[in-house]
Amino acid sequence: MHSKFIRATGALLAMSSALWGPSALADANLKIISPADGSKVKVGEPVNVIYDITPNTGGDHSHIYVNGKEAGILRKLKSSFSLDPLPAGTHTLCIKVVNKGHASIGQESCIKVTSN
Repeated sequence: MHSKFIRATGALLAMSSALWGPSALADANLKIISPADGSKVKVGEPVNVIYDITPNTGGDHSHIYVNGKEAGILRKLKSSFSLDPLPAGTHTLCIKVVNKGHASIGQESCIKVTSN
């Protein structure tokens, strides 16, 4: 019975992410303040990401990702980070809280932006 519950919960989480996008499972303690989810950024210009993080238990610092590739390490809880200019297209930006060994603790928030 317990394993059925776990499988059902996993399926529900996967379905909600597929239906509502990456920000559907965003952590309330990890906010990407700017740019807003779904916003447009200019090609050829750096992207300033403003964030506010309250790490869950075990969190030491955070990493920022563009399309699944690490783009930087965030040592401050509330600050900004300048990403290199993005090529034209839609991109997923994620911040993940990690432990001292740089392993994710499962706390993350993602947004999508379009560069044009």
